[in-house]
Amino acid sequence: MENLREFASSTNGDRWFLGIDDVTNREVVVHRGNPSSGGHETTTLVTSFLNQRPFGPEHKALDSLLADRRAIESEETPTNPV
Repeated sequence: MENLREFASSTNGDRWFLGIDDVTNREVVVHRGNPSSGGHETTTLVTSFLNQRPFGPEHKALDSLLADRRAIESEETPTNPV
């Protein structure tokens, strides 16, 4: 998986990235645990990640990133006059 964009990190060294799955071409969240705990990596679909509980600061960070992206996309998309 390439073009990962980091959107959150924790004080213990965990990191969260937004990316595109090479096989499914769907947006995913990649979580990389801190190296001292083994650096385990998980990949989750964005929709599933946003529905996981408990909600942590990484959920808010992803939600903000996606909202900012939607705002930029709507500014770039011309509206058709009626």
